[in-house]
Amino acid sequence: MIRENVFTPFASWSKPLVSEVAEAINLLKDNGYDNKQLTLATGLQEKNICNWTAKYKKEPLDVSSIPYPCWCFIAALIGRPNIATNGKVIEVEEIKRVLRLFKPSAFGSQNTFVCPTSDQFAKLIDSGLFAEMTTENIAALFNWKPENVTDSLRAGKLPYLNWCLIMMMFGINIQKMALKDLDTEITINQ
Repeated sequence: MIRENVFTPFASWSKPLVSEVAEAINLLKDNGYDNKQLTLATGLQEKNICNWTAKYKKEPLDVSSIPYPCWCFIAALIGRPNIATNGKVIEVEEIKRVLRLFKPSAFGSQNTFVCPTSDQFAKLIDSGLFAEMTTENIAALFNWKPENVTDSLRAGKLPYLNWCLIMMMFGINIQKMALKDLDTEITINQ
């Protein structure tokens, strides 16, 4: 059972135990995503997944070393999206308006993902189009360094995981986006 206090915004977040991360990863494995397939679909490195769940059978109560953004991403993949915002999404009159800012290649799994350009990012983030879509706000939500986010956006080289977390803020289902071969929706028991 995964504790509820690991599904919270960063300010009140309790790091999950290695057994909790292992439970989340095992749920993905039970749905056809072993470490190798998970790496292909999400870009999460197999060695990191192993580190985050290290010794879960011998020492399940050890605190995992998983970073907050990675946990947010895994939480979304197991049916708990937007933990950084307590489940709230940015209200958009028409989501197609946001989607049209980017090429379809920006909305697939990691192995087919083509990062949007700096010009495309500029139309969404810090553009004034959505008050919540500022570099500072995004960095604070996911415990990122604002200067790193700014540099990534300007270079058009935002990592896939970061892109997914930003798109999730608009209510885009990251589980369906990243896990294309998923037969049924994954929902963690609450």
